[in-house]
Amino acid sequence: MDISFVSGPGVQPISAIRKILCTAALAALALGALASTTASGGSTPSPDMVRADLSQAGHLLVLEVRTAAPVPLARLARQPAVRRAGARYLCFSLRRLRRRGQRRLCLGGARGAHRRVGLELVNAAGKTVRKTTLRARVKRPKPRTLVIALPPESAGMQPHRYRWRVLENRRGCRRCRESYPKRGGRLFRLRPVRAVGCTGGGGLVHNGPRDRKAVALTFDDGPSSYTEGFLDVLRRTGAHATFFEIGQEVPGRADAMRRILRDGNEIANHTTHHDELPGYWDLAATNALIRDATGFQPCLFRPPGGAVNSAVVAAAARAGMTTVIWDVDPTDWSNPGSGAVYSRVVGAVRPGSIVVMHDGGGNRSGTLAALPRIVRTLRSRGYRFATVSQLLGHRLIYRPYG
Repeated sequence: MDISFVSGPGVQPISAIRKILCTAALAALALGALASTTASGGSTPSPDMVRADLSQAGHLLVLEVRTAAPVPLARLARQPAVRRAGARYLCFSLRRLRRRGQRRLCLGGARGAHRRVGLELVNAAGKTVRKTTLRARVKRPKPRTLVIALPPESAGMQPHRYRWRVLENRRGCRRCRESYPKRGGRLFRLRPVRAVGCTGGGGLVHNGPRDRKAVALTFDDGPSSYTEGFLDVLRRTGAHATFFEIGQEVPGRADAMRRILRDGNEIANHTTHHDELPGYWDLAATNALIRDATGFQPCLFRPPGGAVNSAVVAAAARAGMTTVIWDVDPTDWSNPGSGAVYSRVVGAVRPGSIVVMHDGGGNRSGTLAALPRIVRTLRSRGYRFATVSQLLGHRLIYRPYG
């Protein structure tokens, strides 16, 4: 680098020492620019992860990672070969304390990257023993932030203490694997929680917002001997629903009702004896039966047969509940057969629809047989499944056990 110093009239001479200092400063600037170029495009890139966190929101496990640049999810492997030099991945590694082996939750995939994550189970010897995918919500609240939410039980995680860290190899080179934190890991305690209530209450609704492709499946007249079968299908297909329960059917079926909540579904009020146009005390009695069996206070009510007037809506509001009707009815109560139930539901659903079906009150084998096809078809059309509270923008309230 050629550096000249100017002298002349009006210009003070520069001493030799000052010349040396100036030369050193300019050289330092040049080296800094070279280092910056190397960091951005050379073989020793700067770390990509800025911060990561693991937390619990109600019954959901929430994983968050912030990076120095936006992450292109489609270029990441959802089920990566992490030991391969060219692999590109971004994974949360979790190990239960006092247990050997780990599980990795990995982002990415060319399709469905915002709806699914990869799960890899690794034994104590570091060998992968199982790979699968899980349904999850992957959001990008900011360009450089990713937030993943999923039920921990879907990943085989039970309430306990875990050590976790984030593993990354996004550039696909030999020497740019990163982890956060750099060594060891951070501790996290997954706590057992139970649903105790929900927000909202009051008013009359027939459907949810029409601007989002979400649908609420609802089941009336239970609990019954069929309820466990409906819960099995919902768990297997990764869908959630709302169960409108009759108070007189609750005794002796507390286990099934607690499972409804444990699986991420919702319980609601359907009167004590299935009488039309009930009053406040009828609804309060049903709520008490549900609360005694499960510890949950419903915030939704459905009148039998959809029969409603202003007095019924007012009674439900006094009991802290929104009155919920429907806009899709396959009349499955008449047992038209599984094919008819299926076609009537998928042919009528619109964004924001509330579908009424039945898990009690008679032979419900046809509805049960139709349910898996209903879920598969609607999901293939881009619909997600929500409880009624979720569809309306409300939320369940959770508290720790004890």
